[in-house]
Amino acid sequence: MSKKIFISYSHKQEDWVWQRLKPCLDAGGAEALIDRDRFKAGIGTVRQMNAEQDGADASLLVLTPDYLASNHCQHEMRRAIARDPDFANGSTIPVKLQSCQLPDEIKIPDPLWVNLTDQKNSEWWDKLMLACEADLGADVPHWLEVRDEILLLLKRGQSVNLVVKENPRWYELITHISDDHLQDLRIVDLDSGATVSRRALVEELLKAAGAYQSVPPKPEDL
Repeated sequence: MSKKIFISYSHKQEDWVWQRLKPCLDAGGAEALIDRDRFKAGIGTVRQMNAEQDGADASLLVLTPDYLASNHCQHEMRRAIARDPDFANGSTIPVKLQSCQLPDEIKIPDPLWVNLTDQKNSEWWDKLMLACEADLGADVPHWLEVRDEILLLLKRGQSVNLVVKENPRWYELITHISDDHLQDLRIVDLDSGATVSRRALVEELLKAAGAYQSVPPKPEDL
């Protein structure tokens, strides 16, 4: 079962959380609980925030000066630490994204906090992913770099040949690009039994393009 991670952050760091942190956790097998895609209209924000946090296995605190200046973020931080004030069970994961003074509630128990002020430091990313029970099968900075390069090329209308070595979460990378960035990108699974024959493959390609029609025998099929 995926570990549920409640992400507590200032909306001034929203782009980083949504474009870099959340994709890595989700693709790595964790379940990132976050306000924008889970809160419902007509229900109190604080009530929903508390409910999401209570349903999580751990709270990840994205610490920045903006975070420490926010009453809502302070509320989430205090609730997280109250579950484990001695930082004994890993239910609160402090992540320093920008240089800031750690609050006493974190400084005094002195837990190992994650230092992502240098976001290209793969060792700290590894510690964060391990705490969240997530694994990309690759260094996080490299996984994100590949994602960004693929996006750049596809948005230019260029083709991409992704060469995969060892066992990174490449399929999750492609589905993330399709779901979150390029909704018109279609996926045809060549490992599927539906694409074994040439005619069936052509049919699947047509379906992916939104064309549902019968395929004539080859060579007219192409």
